[in-house]
Amino acid sequence: MTKKNVIRIIMPLLMTAALAVIVLLLAKDYFQYKEIYDDIAAWSAFFSVFGIVYAIVAGFLLVTVLSKYSDLGQVIENELNAIETARDFLIYLGNEQENVKISIKFALSHYTSSLLNKEWPEMSDPREPMDSDTSEELYEVMHKSKNIAVETESDAIVYTSIIENISDITKLRTRRIALANERLPPRLKVLLMFMSIVIIVAFILLGVQNIYTHLTILVSICISIHLLYMVIEDLDHPFYGIWNINRIPLDELVKRFAKEAS
Repeated sequence: MTKKNVIRIIMPLLMTAALAVIVLLLAKDYFQYKEIYDDIAAWSAFFSVFGIVYAIVAGFLLVTVLSKYSDLGQVIENELNAIETARDFLIYLGNEQENVKISIKFALSHYTSSLLNKEWPEMSDPREPMDSDTSEELYEVMHKSKNIAVETESDAIVYTSIIENISDITKLRTRRIALANERLPPRLKVLLMFMSIVIIVAFILLGVQNIYTHLTILVSICISIHLLYMVIEDLDHPFYGIWNINRIPLDELVKRFAKEAS
């Protein structure tokens, strides 16, 4: 993690901690009542029940975004592997089909560059879902592959393998876009926000005699909830933010195609 990302994580958390301290110091004298320390049993029951429900909701959302993040990373890796495999299978074609091999490699390179420079920014835009229909670059790969001459049994095997890999690329691309367009339901986010506010307010109202102990409890809770939100939000939008999908393998593949073409 870069120094810039560390600062992006720490600064909002420090602001949250400072705000929690200020709110508690301002509100403590106004919301304390005479029998507050006698209600500790009621507060314990509240935190036990509400805390369990909150943990279930937060855990469910975290597992959901983590699963999507992991699946999306694996799908992208599989798509890149399918592109590389289709390129590598061209080796088995005879020298008499060199022009066809070059045209297919160029089409694969064009598709990979499109994935990097066109589709990646579109997937990164949360405002509008990306269209999963087959792209022109992928159609180009299909059209170029049709020019393979099947004259021997070896050519037939290679042709079948390449078509299967192109089919895999098509399916993986659709799956990738579907995962990129997927977002947590807004109602679940509203529910988590409401429960977070309730917990923070409850800890502000909690009767604690020592102010430093109260501050420590409240600041810890606020920082934990804020960090939880940051993690869920970043994993729900995996193409930008602090925790995002690794783009280095795609960059390297585009560079390799450019090197082979030169």
